[in-house]
Amino acid sequence: MSVIRPPVRPRRVEPVLLERLRDRFHGVEFGTVRNRGNPSRECVLVAVPGQKATPVSQQARLRISVWVRRDDGTGDIDAAQNLAADIELYLTGLYPPRPVVTIDHESGPIRMSDENGCLMAYLTLLLTVETNQA
Repeated sequence: MSVIRPPVRPRRVEPVLLERLRDRFHGVEFGTVRNRGNPSRECVLVAVPGQKATPVSQQARLRISVWVRRDDGTGDIDAAQNLAADIELYLTGLYPPRPVVTIDHESGPIRMSDENGCLMAYLTLLLTVETNQA
């Protein structure tokens, strides 16, 4: 006997998470792409859909990049890592908003530098997300 698996589409989770983060962390510029104006506190979220977890859900890696810039434009890595940890604590402590089912730690925050040499913090969270039935 074969199992019929319904076709599904990944769901974007960034809009629902960004709304909550913007409400919680005032003074931080949140988005899905970098702000080339280099705000003093910035966080970029990108969810990358992965394999199916169940017939109606799939995994997604949420990549989170965090910058805290000093007045001279250099990155304050301690402040960036602290902000990244606060963002992770907030997201993993949430009752997950639909379409997110679960939010778990995967890695980080680690110290990195961007293409301009500015120090930043980077972490990833592993999400399970409801899928749309096609």
